Amino acid sequence: MTLKSKKQILIVASDAGNIGKTLVASSILETLRKHLNVDAYVCDRNFQGLFERYGEKKNGKRIPLSEQNPKNGVAFLDISNEEEKQKFGSALGTNSDYVIFDLPANATENLATALGTPQDFLDFMEYGNAEPIFICPIKDQKSITSYDSLKATFPDQKFIVAINAGFIKATEPPSVAKTIIEDLKKKFKDVPHFVIDQTLSNGILDLLKNHTLREVYVPRIERKNTDGTFSQRDDEFLAKDLRDQFILDRFITDIDKEIVRLFM
Repeated sequence: MTLKSKKQILIVASDAGNIGKTLVASSILETLRKHLNVDAYVCDRNFQGLFERYGEKKNGKRIPLSEQNPKNGVAFLDISNEEEKQKFGSALGTNSDYVIFDLPANATENLATALGTPQDFLDFMEYGNAEPIFICPIKDQKSITSYDSLKATFPDQKFIVAINAGFIKATEPPSVAKTIIEDLKKKFKDVPHFVIDQTLSNGILDLLKNHTLREVYVPRIERKNTDGTFSQRDDEFLAKDLRDQFILDRFITDIDKEIVRLFM
């Protein structure tokens, strides 16, 4: 594995809401932290799913957001607040390999407010020896419009698209969902992208609101001992239904492979 010469600043962003930004940020954070040092920041005061899942705990209790260490847990940074400029600079000065920001919806226009203009934002990145990578979940026209807006604002930066096929399948009739997903794959075929292609049950979605993927269910391949046995039984994880366990087994493994391919 070859590390990048610059720190990779992963910005999960979209003006569209309820499209899977935190799911995408969670998947990236969880996978990369198995291999590298990753700082994590939640940037939405109203929705702190990343903190609720990955916030550092002490004696079984989650440390308050204001006291979190981004290297081990998830800290807060308001990237649209000019008063946070110094904190943002400190975030870039980390010795970690990656820094991930989970932005709120409708953040595109305010993305560089803390630093001034979009060019100021990029200059700040360059000064910090950091490379911004924008990660945009996609499922509908609003999310495509947001992607286009970000691309127009930062035309020379790297973008990665996460096609949320699972969400589309859960909200559209099968024939319609299939067409939408195929059209999105064609549209973004020349853009680095990955597909989130598992539909999780409502029960699993509820569990994932406050737990990590691996607290709910760890893929069997990760629990296999050298003698061929497994370290824990399926019924010791939060997901009890065998069908849900099977879906999560595939979901986590597939997402891990795609994230390693794109980021490492």
